[in-house]
Amino acid sequence: MKLLHALLVLTGIANVSLAQKKTNIVLIFPDNLGIGEVSSYGGARGVPTPNIDQIGNEGIRLTNFNVEYSCIPSRAAILTGRYAARTGENYFNGLTLWEVTIAEALQSQGYATGLFGKWDVGGPNWQGKREPTQQGFDEWYGIPGTSHVSQYESFENFDSSVQPIPYVWQGTAGKSSQKIKPFNLQARRTIDREAAERAISFMETNSKKSKPFFVYYPMTQLHFPSLPHPDKAGSTGAGDIGDAMADVDHNVGLILKALKRLNIEDNTLVIWCTDNGAEMRRPWRGSAGPWR
Repeated sequence: MKLLHALLVLTGIANVSLAQKKTNIVLIFPDNLGIGEVSSYGGARGVPTPNIDQIGNEGIRLTNFNVEYSCIPSRAAILTGRYAARTGENYFNGLTLWEVTIAEALQSQGYATGLFGKWDVGGPNWQGKREPTQQGFDEWYGIPGTSHVSQYESFENFDSSVQPIPYVWQGTAGKSSQKIKPFNLQARRTIDREAAERAISFMETNSKKSKPFFVYYPMTQLHFPSLPHPDKAGSTGAGDIGDAMADVDHNVGLILKALKRLNIEDNTLVIWCTDNGAEMRRPWRGSAGPWR
């Protein structure tokens, strides 16, 4: 399995008294982001990542973190704590509903649970059968599969009667998920920012209620096509993938700043790790640092 990096911050957890509410949990899970992209792990492209680095500086920085080999298995593993092969997870069937996800476990302990970003453990027939809200999430916003489908509408001779148009979706527990907008190249650039903003809104809502929350933020970057948010396009001089890395760090910063603004950072566990190795498809080829 490929070496991966993980950053964990346990800020003030030991000082939280038993009288206070349960610890909030934020799990940030970028896609196909190589170890060499992060400043504190070499910064091969020279793109600063101060917000990601802050998590490691204030907490624990791991240097030998081994994961499953690709998007779907790594998601099945991190959501269940089991080897993906044991969960029955595969592209065709999705994660079996009898698996207990971290969201379901926390939900049973009184946590509000939200997913904002990339699901990709539902299989091609996920709707109504393998939705996030059927596996422990109170609400979700994002894409059911992966990022490369955002290119479909731009293909010459694309026929929506043969290949359905991909969409960004949202859903709440007890209801079927709804289409929000087509997931095209424009939406691909903005999906991570939108997901971060919705995650922050979710944190704000539950913080006001003094309800502990679990936020799962599986980002879509740097999976191809690694197209940055318009705010970051051309900002680094390191091409699309460098700009997208700056976008990743910016979005991480939005969440960290929200935790501080809400005065809950001392009672929140933040975990940052990526799903597998670096993106290897041209022209968006990521950096694995010293690792193959």
